[in-house]
Amino acid sequence: MNDEPVKVLYFVDRMLRGGIQSLVIDWVSRFDKKKIHVDFLLLDDGNKYELEDTLKELGCNVYKLKGIWIRNPFDYIKYAKAMNNFFKNHHDYKVVHMHSTSKNYMVLKYAKKYGIPIRVAHSHALGFQTTSHLKVMIGNFLKKSLLLYATDYFACSNLAGQWLFGNDIIYSKNFKVIHNGVDLKKYAFNLTVRNKIRKMYKIGSNEVVIGHVGRFAAQKNHEFLIDIFNEYHKINSNSRLLLVGTGILEESIKKKAQDLKIEDKVIFAGFRNDVNNYMQAMDLFVLPSIFEGLGLVLIEAQASGLPCFTSKDVVPKEAHVSNLLTFINLNNNAREWANIINNSKLIRTNVSEKIKLNGYDISETTLELQNFYLK
Repeated sequence: MNDEPVKVLYFVDRMLRGGIQSLVIDWVSRFDKKKIHVDFLLLDDGNKYELEDTLKELGCNVYKLKGIWIRNPFDYIKYAKAMNNFFKNHHDYKVVHMHSTSKNYMVLKYAKKYGIPIRVAHSHALGFQTTSHLKVMIGNFLKKSLLLYATDYFACSNLAGQWLFGNDIIYSKNFKVIHNGVDLKKYAFNLTVRNKIRKMYKIGSNEVVIGHVGRFAAQKNHEFLIDIFNEYHKINSNSRLLLVGTGILEESIKKKAQDLKIEDKVIFAGFRNDVNNYMQAMDLFVLPSIFEGLGLVLIEAQASGLPCFTSKDVVPKEAHVSNLLTFINLNNNAREWANIINNSKLIRTNVSEKIKLNGYDISETTLELQNFYLK
C-alpha cells in the first residue's frame, strides 16, 4: 500500500494579496498533510510577494518561471518554452489545478504532454482583468484550448463556469461548483474586537460605518462607492466609510474623497491580514462591483452578520446565502443606492447556520476538494 501523499500542483499567476490567493492558502493549510501535498507554480512579474514565504511555511515547494510574464502575444513563445521545460522536469504530480483564465491554458497543455492525469481548470471570475480589447479577444479565443487540455472544470459559481467554459461544459459530469468557503468561527461577531478597531480609528459609538474590502481596481468600482457614501453622508452625517485594501487606483480614490471634501470621513486602512476583525467594526457592507465570479467577501460579510448591498445581475445569486444581502441595480445612481441603504433595516444578525446549509463552510469545502484529489 502506498502511504505517500497525493502530489498536487497549483498554478496561480502570482501570489499578490487577493481573494484567490487567500482562498488557496486556506485550503492548503487545512488539507491533511499525510494525504495531500501541494506545490505551487507561479509566473514572474518582477516582484517578490510575501505570500510566497507563507506557502513555504506551509510546506509547499514554490516554483517561479523566472522572467516569464505575459505582456503581449509574443511573450507566449518564451512562456511555452519555459512551461515545457518545467513539466519535463516536474511531471510526478497526480493533479494540476489551475487557478486562472484561458490565457494560461499552456499550464494544462504541457501537463497533459507529460502525462499528468488530472488537469483542473478553475474559474474564479466573470471577466478578464484587463481593459485591453486585444487581450480580451485573445482570452476569448484561447477558451477553446483550455477546454481541450482540461479533464475537469471547477468554478466558484455557475455563472463563473458559464463565462469561462460555456454551457456544454457546465451541464456535463466533469463540471463542479466548488464553493469558496468561509471560516465561520473566525467571522462570528465579537464586541471586544469591534470596540478595539473602532477606538483605533476614533469612530464614535453612534457612528454608522459603511465597509468595503477589495483591491483598488476598476472591477471593484471604488469611484461609485465614494459617490454612494457621499450621498449617504448627506442623509446621515454621523457616518464613516472604511476601506480595506490596496491597489493601483488607491491614490485617485483618495483624491476623489478630497475633491468631495469627505476625506476626513473616509478611512483607508490599507491591506489587512485580519479582515475578519475589521468587519466587526462595520455596520453594513457595500460592494458595487462591475463584475464578480462570486464575491466571497460578501459571504464573509454575511458571516459577520452585516447587512450587505451589492450589484444586481453582476454578483452571482450564489452569494445570496442569507436575508442580509440586498441586490441593487448598477443603473441606479449613487443617491438611489444611498436611499435604499438608508431605508433598510441595519440590524446585525447571526446567519452562520444558513451559510453552512448553503455549503460555504470552509471545513466542508476543503474536505470536498481533498476527496476529489484522492478519488
